[in-house]
Amino acid sequence: MTLAQPGSWRSPITPEMLTESGVTFGYTQTFDGELYWDELRPTENGRNVVVSKTGGDLLPPPWSASTRVHEMGGLSWLVCTWQKVTGVLFAEKTDQRIYWLAPGAGPVPITPESPTGTLARYCDFLIRDSEIWCIREITRGHETSRDLIAINPVGEIRTLDANSHFYAHLVLSPDQNSLAWISWEHPQMSWDGTELRVAKISSNGELATSEARAGSTSEAVNSPVWANNETLFYLSDKSGFWNIWETSGLGSNRQVVSESAEWSKPMWQVGMNLLRILPDGKLVGIHGSPAAEKVAVVDPTTGAVTDCKSELSNFSQISVHDNQIFAIGGGVKVPAAIVEFSASTGQDAGTISEVSLPVDVRYFPTVRNVSFPSKAGRTVHAFISEATNPDFESSEKPPVIITAHGGPTANTTGVAAIKRAFVTSRGFTVVDVDYGGSTGYGRDYREVLKGQWGIVDTEDILAVVAGLIESGIADPNQILIRGGSAGGFVVLNGLVHSNVFAAGANYYGVAELTMLAQDTHDFESRYLDSLVGAYPQERDLYIERSPLTYADNLTSPLIIFQGADDPIVPPSQSQAFRDACIKNGIKHKYFEFPGESHGFRKSETIMTCAIEELKFYGEVLGFTPDL
Repeated sequence: MTLAQPGSWRSPITPEMLTESGVTFGYTQTFDGELYWDELRPTENGRNVVVSKTGGDLLPPPWSASTRVHEMGGLSWLVCTWQKVTGVLFAEKTDQRIYWLAPGAGPVPITPESPTGTLARYCDFLIRDSEIWCIREITRGHETSRDLIAINPVGEIRTLDANSHFYAHLVLSPDQNSLAWISWEHPQMSWDGTELRVAKISSNGELATSEARAGSTSEAVNSPVWANNETLFYLSDKSGFWNIWETSGLGSNRQVVSESAEWSKPMWQVGMNLLRILPDGKLVGIHGSPAAEKVAVVDPTTGAVTDCKSELSNFSQISVHDNQIFAIGGGVKVPAAIVEFSASTGQDAGTISEVSLPVDVRYFPTVRNVSFPSKAGRTVHAFISEATNPDFESSEKPPVIITAHGGPTANTTGVAAIKRAFVTSRGFTVVDVDYGGSTGYGRDYREVLKGQWGIVDTEDILAVVAGLIESGIADPNQILIRGGSAGGFVVLNGLVHSNVFAAGANYYGVAELTMLAQDTHDFESRYLDSLVGAYPQERDLYIERSPLTYADNLTSPLIIFQGADDPIVPPSQSQAFRDACIKNGIKHKYFEFPGESHGFRKSETIMTCAIEELKFYGEVLGFTPDL
C-alpha cells in the first residue's frame, strides 16, 4: 500500500461513473403476469423509461414518462388494457400531457394541450370501463388546484371529485363499484395528517359523497389496498409508528400489526407502493428502520409477520403477482436492484435487474450505524462510511464530510452509493446524519423539528461533530459539511452559527425563509407553518431562523450549486448567499446550471459538481485530488 495524504488518493471511481452507474429505479407494476418498472437514466439527459422484464424498453427515445404533479413527481405511467389493446399510458415530461403507446405504434396524445398561462399535469392512472381515471393538477401562475377526473377515449374530461386540495393513492374495489383514495388539506403535509376516503360509484360512473374511513389532521395514512369490496388495509401512524391497519366501515378500524418500527415512508411523491395483498389474502409490506428494513408477509388475521430473506438492507417499492413478490431495494454492496421473493417461503428468488458496482467492492466503504447524544436528552442517528481504498493508507486522520439530507422530512441509509464511494475512495470519511425531524424512527422523532427548524437540526449536526472529535474519528481542523435543499439549509446554518467546519458545499439550499414562504410551489407552500410558524404572522421568527440573516458571521469557504429552473428553492436563494460572500470577502464559488431543477439530472451537471466540490476541498485543505 502507498502512504499518501487523504483526499489525494488515486481512485478507479471516475466522475463519469457517477452518471454511468446512476440509473434509478422508480416504481414497479405487474400486469398479466409480466413485471414492469421505470428507470431514470442520467446518461440519456434524465429520461425516465418504462421497462418490461421480457420486452426491454417500452418508451422509445426521446419520450420520457415523468409527471410534475406537486413539483415532486410520482407515478407517471400504467401498463393496462384500454379499448381492448394492451399498452402504456404515461405523462410525457416535456408537455405533461397523457399519451397512449400501443404496440407497433408511436405515442398518441390523449389529453389536450394546456392553454397559454396554464399547465395541466396528471398522475396515478387507473382504468375503469373505457375511461382513464387519475389525479389532475392545474397551475395558473401562483394558483394551483387538483381534482379526480375521468377521461374518455376521445379525450373528453369530467370531474369526479374536487373537494380536497391534495389527492393520492387511487384504488378501485374488486367489483369496481367503489373508489378509495388519500386526501389532505393545507397546512398539513402528507406525513402530518391525511384521510382515507371511500366513495360509491353510480351506474353512470359518478362518485357519491365520500366518507372518511381513517386519518385526521394528526394521523397520517397512506397505501390503501382492498381486501374485498368492503374492507381495506392501509398504513397509519396513529400508534406513533406507521403500522398496518384495517377498516371495514365507519368506526370499525383495527390495528393489524403493532410494532415500534415503520411500515411506511413520507409521501413526497404520489404513487409509492408500500402495501400489497396476495391472492390468499395475506399482506406484503416493508418494515424496519433506516439501518435495516425487510420485506415481510403478514397474516392479517393473527398479525404474524414473516420476513423475507435478503442481503439487501433497504426497500422502497413492492408489487405482487400470484406467489411472487417484487421489490426495489439496495444494500451496502448493491446500489439498487429489483429482486423477487417467494411469498410462501420468504426465500430470495433472484435478481431481475441490478445497478452493479462499477469497480471492485474493496473500493466501497464499510458503513456502520451510530448514535450520539444531543441537546435536551435527544439521541441523533448517523451512518459512518470510512475512508476506504486498498491501494492507499495514511498516518493522518482522514478529512470528514458531514452530510445533511434534504427534506427535512426524510432520512439517509447505508445503501451503497457511488457518489459516497467517489470521495471515500479518495481518502474522506463521510458521515450521513439523520438529525431530529428525520423519518424512519417514529412520529415523535419526526416531529421534534416542528417549530424548531434551524435549531434542532443544527444542534444535532454539531452534536455529531462533537461526538466524532471526542471519539477520535475526526480531526477538528478537517471537518467539512455538505447538503442539498433542506440539507443545504443545515449547511448554511452550521457555517454561520459555528466555526467547526473548514468549508461547506451547498446544493440549492434554503438561505432565507421569508423568500421560501413567499416564493415556492403549492405542495410545500405551507410546510413552514409546522417547521417554523405561520407566515406572515411569525415573520420575525422567519428572519431569526434564516442563515442569510447571519451571513456576516460566515468565515468558512463555501461552494454553491444551483439549478436555474428550480421552482422549489429558486435561484434567488443561492444568489443571495453568493452576494453575501462577495460582500464579506469570503472564499467561494458559485455554479448555476440552465435546464436543471431541484435535484440535478444531467450527466454533465452531476460530473461538474463532483469535480468542483472535490477541487474546492483540496484548495481549502491543501491537497490535490485525483481527478
